[in-house]
Amino acid sequence: MVGFIWFVFWQCIGLLAAEYLFASLRFFVRIWLGSVTGTVLAMWTPIPFAFLAGFSPLAHLAAALTGLLLLTVLVWLRRRKGPGSSHEICFGEDRPLPWLLIPGMLLAVFLISSHSIPEHNGALYTGQCTYGDMSMHLGFISSLAEQRFFPPYYSILPTERICYPFLCDSVSASMYLLGASLRWAYMFPMFFAFAQVFAGFWFLAREICRGKRAPILAWLFFFLNGGLGMIYFRGEFTLHDLFTGFYKTPTNLTEKGMRWVNVIADMLLPQRATLFGWAALLACLFLLYRAVFKDDRSMWLPAGILGGCLPMIHTHSYFALGLVAFCWLIFSARRDGVSASWFRGWALFGFPAVLLAVPQLLIWTFHSVGGNESFLRLGFDWVNQGKENWLWFWLKNVGPLFIITPVAWIYADREQRGVFSGAILIFVLCEIILFQPNAYDNNKLLYVAYFFGCFLSADAVEAFLSRRGKPARVCLLCLLLIVSLNAGVFTLIREILSGVPRFGYELFSGDEVAAAEFIKENTEPSSLFLTDDNHDNPVAVLTGRNILCGSPSYLYFHGLNYAPYQKLAEQMMTDSQAFEQYRTSVGIDYFYVGYYEQAIPGLILPYLEANYPVVFSAGTIRIFNISERNDR
Repeated sequence: MVGFIWFVFWQCIGLLAAEYLFASLRFFVRIWLGSVTGTVLAMWTPIPFAFLAGFSPLAHLAAALTGLLLLTVLVWLRRRKGPGSSHEICFGEDRPLPWLLIPGMLLAVFLISSHSIPEHNGALYTGQCTYGDMSMHLGFISSLAEQRFFPPYYSILPTERICYPFLCDSVSASMYLLGASLRWAYMFPMFFAFAQVFAGFWFLAREICRGKRAPILAWLFFFLNGGLGMIYFRGEFTLHDLFTGFYKTPTNLTEKGMRWVNVIADMLLPQRATLFGWAALLACLFLLYRAVFKDDRSMWLPAGILGGCLPMIHTHSYFALGLVAFCWLIFSARRDGVSASWFRGWALFGFPAVLLAVPQLLIWTFHSVGGNESFLRLGFDWVNQGKENWLWFWLKNVGPLFIITPVAWIYADREQRGVFSGAILIFVLCEIILFQPNAYDNNKLLYVAYFFGCFLSADAVEAFLSRRGKPARVCLLCLLLIVSLNAGVFTLIREILSGVPRFGYELFSGDEVAAAEFIKENTEPSSLFLTDDNHDNPVAVLTGRNILCGSPSYLYFHGLNYAPYQKLAEQMMTDSQAFEQYRTSVGIDYFYVGYYEQAIPGLILPYLEANYPVVFSAGTIRIFNISERNDR
């Protein structure tokens, strides 16, 4: 219960802060900005204290006391300022939002709940899109809360400090530390983050789009996005493949070059950093847009502070914000001239956005990026790399919007082009530069450009349809929506089905869950286990304990040199002499023998049974205590 109170406490502070900072904005905009602010505070407030006291209850107590002080100040400031007319609750132009937000959240809540290790007959399950990434995030959460070491190190490579933007997981680690179950600590903040992204996209669309109904179209284009991938399900693939196969969806069919994945199914749901990053990024873009294009000077500083908090929430979102801000700075300088007022506004945004970010980049990000040739390298034509015709690749992936967007840009006015300029820069850079080892991950930037493409296209579609008669308007709109959204809808149906145990994926068996419970109750949080490097490793994921070397699927794409430890682990598991030679110097405490370990050729299981005691056994799973030897 304390874990839930902790998160809600910061939501309340965020809402009160929004009432003071954004009193001129509409009521529901303030609710959204307050919720985003609360989540960011829940992430960040324990961090300064964690450097002193570790990621411990003491650090969280100090953060809570800081929150109470902040709450007192906000109450005093709000009373001093007094109520204003902006406090009237009025739907107004946001009236369509509930019709989008309610079904969107029902879908999100179901997918989160059905994919986040629900228990069935003692085993823990997950869905298709979370089968890979979720284990990494659960491992970050459990290790941070169990070991409490700060700055945190990888539990799957304990010699390396975490360089991944881990605050999306620390917000859940706080809840887990304070008593919430691992499943609920994982899910609960995600419910809020999904609502923040859904609402944030809407409110930004309301600011940028000119047409009255264009925000509705933009919202549908973005969250139900899909290209022309269903053309591959007429012969070679079937609907049965789509609904039951592993990644045979029309938006993520890699063998056919379909890589423009559905936003909900393959970006927000499995990639927590993207989910929480976009929640904050949309708020930053909203505030910065109002400052630059609506001359709302009160938005400069909040946009800069929130932007400065982004790097360790989601580094790609921080980079995307910087690219958009750079283009908007150039546009505003050409539009207004470089004056004292212009400089003051951009300074209020830029200084906190940079100064708050620099320590994060130095402590964490540059630790893996610096000197690593897998980052920042030339890579033309994104993931296509000349395999298919460039235009066909993008048209079949994005769908009609890839044609509509440039046409809309041609007919856009000067301000609309200025707003869209950041999207052009992002797209061009992502087509010629790869920013991380996995080329596919450029999409974390490309989808920010897609934000603006949806806004611009929705405006153009509404303007075009408004000049047609009602029958033609209805027919053309239905045709456009069917062609644009059908692949996304089919992908989401597949993801819904994968949340049902019959069609889902068992992540951990009942025996593995029992082993994890034993480890949590009977071993020290700092214990080091020798295991295989499978990604769904119950020791690293469920217990928060360290293993010598974890999955290359995670470590390689984080830019870490894991190969020596992977080789050492393999030697120790298959050569008893190497095991005895290194076990003490490496500091191995336990040897976990599970399903994956038993499949390793030459596993030294007979040697372990003869020389070390079994401290846990369930089914075929055994745990050996390496710190003791059998009596002879």
